Amino acid sequence: MTEIEEELVDAGQSDEALLYDYFKHLTSLCIVSLGGVLALVPNAKDLSRGMIIAVLIVLGGAALISFTGAGEIVRARYRRKPLGKTVNLYRIAAPVLLSVGVGMFIYLFSRTLRV
Repeated sequence: MTEIEEELVDAGQSDEALLYDYFKHLTSLCIVSLGGVLALVPNAKDLSRGMIIAVLIVLGGAALISFTGAGEIVRARYRRKPLGKTVNLYRIAAPVLLSVGVGMFIYLFSRTLRV
């Protein structure tokens, strides 16, 4: 094992702790992405309002799912019960929605640069 892996084992990092940190990281990325979209939209006047709302909904959905995943882990640990099966769905859906939302925005923003 590497030194970092040994430190994780010594610190008692469990799978749930790693997954919780992953969801926290995803939530932060989603919030930063939402802020970036909202900051850049006023300068891009050629973008349709409906497309911007669609990007915000997709990114907001990713943020909601990742935050919900972190909450599910906390709830399971508090009640001393195993994690539900939905956490695995959240683990997959949140980064997919984040990627789709960022991709949608990059596509829309790049279209305004060509005009």
